[in-house]
Amino acid sequence: MPVRTFIALELSGALRKGILNLARELERRGVRASWPRAGALHLTLKFLGDVEETLIPDVVAAVARAASEVSPFAFDSLSVGAFPSPRRPRVVWVGVEPVDELFELQGAIERELTVLGFPRERRRFKPHITIARLREPLRSLDDRETGGIFTDLVAPDERTWVEDVEVMKSTLARGGAIHERLAVVPLGGSRDSVRR
Repeated sequence: MPVRTFIALELSGALRKGILNLARELERRGVRASWPRAGALHLTLKFLGDVEETLIPDVVAAVARAASEVSPFAFDSLSVGAFPSPRRPRVVWVGVEPVDELFELQGAIERELTVLGFPRERRRFKPHITIARLREPLRSLDDRETGGIFTDLVAPDERTWVEDVEVMKSTLARGGAIHERLAVVPLGGSRDSVRR
């Protein structure tokens, strides 16, 4: 049976709390969006989509090989932004510091999973945490009507220490996706075994 799967990093409790506060502030300002659950906040390194259950151990092994190449590291949250652009926001996010280890880890995961037949991501990796998926488009952040909704938002000033990579299962549900850890993979030098 296929399992909707992605690879992610867990966030610090303080960063999760700060992002939930930002989401509540946007909602208070009248932004109509899908909001994250506390347990669903993470930094995605790669989304795999539906993966056959029998292939999950191979995915975990590939992530373990990639993780062994990178030492534990930390990143800070930086700013609030939007996709596809600030002028046409559909997804609002908090960006994180582009530390070398984060890009090394994501690149190693891409390489290892390509060997298993997963397509390489075409877009450049832009590390971020999604705050909201807008249900209806705002005209523009430059419009007087909508610009004030976003311009004064400040990202939580929080640091996340990373020692593990998580292989996650995502189950789509009425109130939003429910995430479950399939495996926790240590980075090189942090611990020496995969936890399931």
